[in-house]
Amino acid sequence: MDSSFSRGGVALLDGERVVARSAFEGEEGHVAMLPRELERLMRSSGWRMAEVERIAVTLGPGTFSGARIALGMAKGFALALGTPVVGFSTLEVVAAGAAESGWVATLLDARRGEVYAAVHEIRSCSDPVVRLAPGVWDPDGLAEALSRLREPFGARLTLTGNGLLAYVDRFQSLLDDGCELADPERWSLDVTLLGKMAFWSSLRASSHGLRPVEALEPMYLRRADAKEPQGTGVAGA
Repeated sequence: MDSSFSRGGVALLDGERVVARSAFEGEEGHVAMLPRELERLMRSSGWRMAEVERIAVTLGPGTFSGARIALGMAKGFALALGTPVVGFSTLEVVAAGAAESGWVATLLDARRGEVYAAVHEIRSCSDPVVRLAPGVWDPDGLAEALSRLREPFGARLTLTGNGLLAYVDRFQSLLDDGCELADPERWSLDVTLLGKMAFWSSLRASSHGLRPVEALEPMYLRRADAKEPQGTGVAGA
């Protein structure tokens, strides 16, 4: 399940086989649409939540409220049914869909002229390895950081993510230096890949993303817009 950005998604998988999937977006918001789409897919597929062996969910970064919705549902099912929950960052999932191997820099639109970004090394038959920790970046500053990161290793770097829609020109020097652009069709998060990543980690008996459900928290890379109430100015308040 994913609700991190304006377009959310939910999918049912049997191993690597996609049984059903749905993408949704609208004025109602994910808090209404995600449970309805999940119920619809479960009913049409003849599944019951008690039969689900693992839930994969994105943790963000994304919108402040969106990053909490899918995770909150997953936690509810985990507490009610004992179903294990595996959490992955949105940056990690998009990176995994961009290349079969090599270093991948993922840029997701954070608005305000910024991007959420991270670099992962994608290896076959293993979990993505973080090479640049997730953060929120000015695109020019990120381009400089990516250039410095590559220099000691000469790593092949692929750029991906919807943040490139607005800022790809800021990374032209990297592209001129041999970096690659992922296929634009892979710039968005694929919720079926999220499910496959959870399945692959179970085959490897990997603990990657699998934590006690109470320890899973949304990944916020900057503070919410809402501000704490200011003091009243009354002495002793």
